[in-house]
Amino acid sequence: MVTISKATKKDILEWNMDEWHKVDLIHYGKDAKWNEKKFKFKAVENGKLLGYLLGKHEAGVIYIESLITLEDVRGKGIGTMLVNEAEKFGKKLGAHRIWLVTGKDWPENAFYLKLGFINIGTLPDLYYHTDFVIYSKPIK
Repeated sequence: MVTISKATKKDILEWNMDEWHKVDLIHYGKDAKWNEKKFKFKAVENGKLLGYLLGKHEAGVIYIESLITLEDVRGKGIGTMLVNEAEKFGKKLGAHRIWLVTGKDWPENAFYLKLGFINIGTLPDLYYHTDFVIYSKPIK
């Protein structure tokens, strides 16, 4: 009889690496390196935190998990500087793409489009029954 129970990281670590290696060979034709590296960047002026960007690099791709600036500095280039820094970080690690998810009807969409991101998909009825969109662009 099969039972389902909570697992610890130790329970699955070695098994997981062996099994994912087999699947990566099927999917990618090679052993894929999924080395995740999280990062955080902040924008500060005169000791005051103006905004931050949290993300991760994984398998040649940068993911922006969150980006926010103080309301009174929006439109002054702080967010652009933070995204540029994430791209620069990714480029050093050999990343070829950057992506993120945001609310479909949120004002931030214009910002991402201005930076060259392209809407590549919709996630309907996601968090709190709100539609979200996926943005992506190549890192050059």
